[in-house]
Amino acid sequence: MLLRRLRQQKLNTSQIIGLTAALMILATGLLVCGLTYSHLSSQLRTTSIDDSTRQLRQLSVALTPSLLRQDRISLNLTLNDWDSGNALDGIRVLDTEQQILAERGQEQTSNQTITVPVLQDGKNIGAIIGFANTDAATQLAQRYFSIGLIASSVLALLGALIAYQFGERHSYYTRRLQQQMLLWQQGEDLTLPAKPRDADNLALHLTLEKIARRESQKRAMDVALGQFMSNSDSPYPDPLKYYDAALLFIEIQDLEILQNRLSASELTQTLNQYHRLLSQAAKLYNGKVDRYLGDGVVMMFGIPNNDRNASLHCLYAARLFSGLVNYLREHDSPLLALEFHIAAHWGPVLMAPLQEDNHTQCNLIGDTVHWASHLANQSEENRILVSHTLVEHIDDELGIEWHEGPLVSDLHGREQITYWLKELPEKTESLIQRQIKHITSMTENA
Repeated sequence: MLLRRLRQQKLNTSQIIGLTAALMILATGLLVCGLTYSHLSSQLRTTSIDDSTRQLRQLSVALTPSLLRQDRISLNLTLNDWDSGNALDGIRVLDTEQQILAERGQEQTSNQTITVPVLQDGKNIGAIIGFANTDAATQLAQRYFSIGLIASSVLALLGALIAYQFGERHSYYTRRLQQQMLLWQQGEDLTLPAKPRDADNLALHLTLEKIARRESQKRAMDVALGQFMSNSDSPYPDPLKYYDAALLFIEIQDLEILQNRLSASELTQTLNQYHRLLSQAAKLYNGKVDRYLGDGVVMMFGIPNNDRNASLHCLYAARLFSGLVNYLREHDSPLLALEFHIAAHWGPVLMAPLQEDNHTQCNLIGDTVHWASHLANQSEENRILVSHTLVEHIDDELGIEWHEGPLVSDLHGREQITYWLKELPEKTESLIQRQIKHITSMTENA
């Protein structure tokens, strides 16, 4: 709350750093002083009470003969002659019926009451009550607390000045750079400030110089592509041909709402975490997370190795990813819960090559990609929708059970049969459950 108010007052980064350092040092000092005061006060009070108890025990030995005779005069004389210093504000001598036989001083509000029984041959013949004065222990602890508080304030001031100087040294270049970035955002060329002297900003400056030289070319390329492309080299020996592949399309629901609700870094972090889960599912079944396309993720199987079990692996990967999402949601994972519509399809795709920075990327072209996306749009949460084409490539003897899905019109307006995945064979389902626990345990450890 305090830092927010400081920002609203438009303090620069150096001032905020200095004030933050001062507050942290002062808070630490207060904590240490408070703990020291509590411990020292308790220890001094305990020591004072132990000394008073020891005095009362010594006094009980001296008062035993008089207490046996119930001699009030001797008891009062002994009490008046007994030197207890400032440790005890008052002393009372009681008989076995709790009647006062002799007393000296008065009980104060802050006194600690100490009772010492008087014994003779193992028989209780009375008791001595002392009122211990612990004010001296409290005052001494307060004195040390005050000294620690003053030292903490001085250290907080020095820490604020040092932090401000270091912050000012680094933030000057950052402020200048921010001004240039605002001009670049408005369409002007990226012009960097003068080269800084400190090593950290110098490394940043040298990196930005390289970026500025290539910015005009990259900016045009980024606008033209407008979507994520894989960073790996093309694995396809002949890109200009159709490949038969099983495609798993995973559509992220309410992505526009997430973009408005989350910051760019939070959204990127969330998608990257789910991307890692997808990558794990794809890796286990010889697939590849190819790219983000529209509001979904495309996962490919059977390219370029022409895997004859690509359809089956596609289905297993879909079940694995769906299980991972449900597992994390049921076990209160800190990962933001997203909703997905999952669809699997088989068909030919064309790999269109695209050259960038001496790397060949391949764009997916063909009705198969659009049909997989269309199926995902018709799917439902926590269910996997499979096309009739992909089901035909799966052996019926495997024991996979299906539910009849909705009739979906293809790109030419013809209605196509679809299926909901009902249940996998028990052995396969058990394997997937073990994979889910293995992947989630690795994620938690990481």
